[in-house]
Amino acid sequence: MPRPEKVAQVEELKEKLAQARSVVLVDYLGLTANECVELRRLMRKRGVEFRVIKNTLARRAASQAGAEFLLDYLRGPNAIIVGRDDPTVPYKVAQECTKKYGHFRIKAGLFEGEPVPPEQVEWYATLPSREELLGRLAGGLAGPIRELAVALAGIIRGLAVALAEVKKQKEEKG
Repeated sequence: MPRPEKVAQVEELKEKLAQARSVVLVDYLGLTANECVELRRLMRKRGVEFRVIKNTLARRAASQAGAEFLLDYLRGPNAIIVGRDDPTVPYKVAQECTKKYGHFRIKAGLFEGEPVPPEQVEWYATLPSREELLGRLAGGLAGPIRELAVALAGIIRGLAVALAEVKKQKEEKG
């Protein structure tokens, strides 16, 4: 019979997996205690959660949350990086940590519920953030509107010039 605290941990991890916009599964073995503290600070600062997980509990939670893809990667020491707001941030932070810490390795992930194998993780880390995409969209939408405004202003300017010429000709005649 499972102990209540383990059942609670599985339930909590299942909720995190279900609510997360993205999850990155990492191997942190070999990091020193100081590096782990530094790593947690970086994660907190970037707005993502870093949590060391037990494989048996993580397997149960992943199965219950519908994240069976992660089961193949739950071997050895594991931690998860959970992002709730911008789904690209956990991937960017994980990629940054692989460069900073030699022992840090990305195993796999989930992006908006879709599985991300290890060979695609780097691509997801290069995706622009949500804010950057919204800025590009706004710029893309503003371009044609700006061109329309310039074109309409040109027509009005041409009409004003024509009316001024007509007025000038009438003044010369009359």
